[in-house]
Amino acid sequence: MAVEHLVIAGKSGVGKSTTAANLSAALAEKGKRVLLIGYDSRWSSTGILCGGNELTPLPGWQGEDAPLQALGHAGALCLEAGAALESGAATGGEILTHPLIADYDPEYVVHDTAWEPAGSFTLPPGIDGVSRLLAVTSADKCALQAVNDIFAWLNTVASAECRFGGVVANNLSGPLYEAIVSDFASQTGAVISATVPRSITVSVSDFYSQTLLQSAPFSHVSYAYRKLARDLEKSGEKRRPKPLSSDALSNWAQKWGDIITELETGVVKDGLGI
Repeated sequence: MAVEHLVIAGKSGVGKSTTAANLSAALAEKGKRVLLIGYDSRWSSTGILCGGNELTPLPGWQGEDAPLQALGHAGALCLEAGAALESGAATGGEILTHPLIADYDPEYVVHDTAWEPAGSFTLPPGIDGVSRLLAVTSADKCALQAVNDIFAWLNTVASAECRFGGVVANNLSGPLYEAIVSDFASQTGAVISATVPRSITVSVSDFYSQTLLQSAPFSHVSYAYRKLARDLEKSGEKRRPKPLSSDALSNWAQKWGDIITELETGVVKDGLGI
């Protein structure tokens, strides 16, 4: 079976790394050979998935800024490539064809992107073949703007070899925030592949340097990631969403600003009920 690249994208701070680490763990628990690649000097996702195992340089790598590797939860392979790529010590192709990676023979490569979409987007270097992109967002305006930029990129020639895997609505603290993301998805024609509620267990797992599937295996958040892994295995490409224009996005944001203000002040117009 050809390797499938799962690209996790979105604004910084929305939970990309948490999503990447826990999705990798969920796929690995199902017996899949999973390689998680991080591009972050803080090791935000690989540091969670490796569960305290030391990240060491790829064997046989010559020179400084070698990519770092470790085995993680359920046998997943963690690889931290950010420093090597930034310094020019490695290319994406060199990393993905390294003998250790070739021997591991991953079925899924999960890319925890560290760059934000800002009018354009680029896939991680070295991907050979078709990839699938998951857009992670919270209910914040800036996070949804970043996802809108991703949708714009998905409608360009540059994205021809990239499929859309859906939206991961993350860190939602109640029905109002679920309604905001759901309405945005409806306006753009996007499919929500997973809804992950806000939970204190996420912070607990970070302090333990573990995935949620390790620190809170029976939590509703762990269930959400396992469900996402099952859906990605079974489902094909989601329909490509259409981005909102600048004016349409501004009007949409204004509408939700009005709704939130009405709810906060207790004055609800037009019979709105959420």
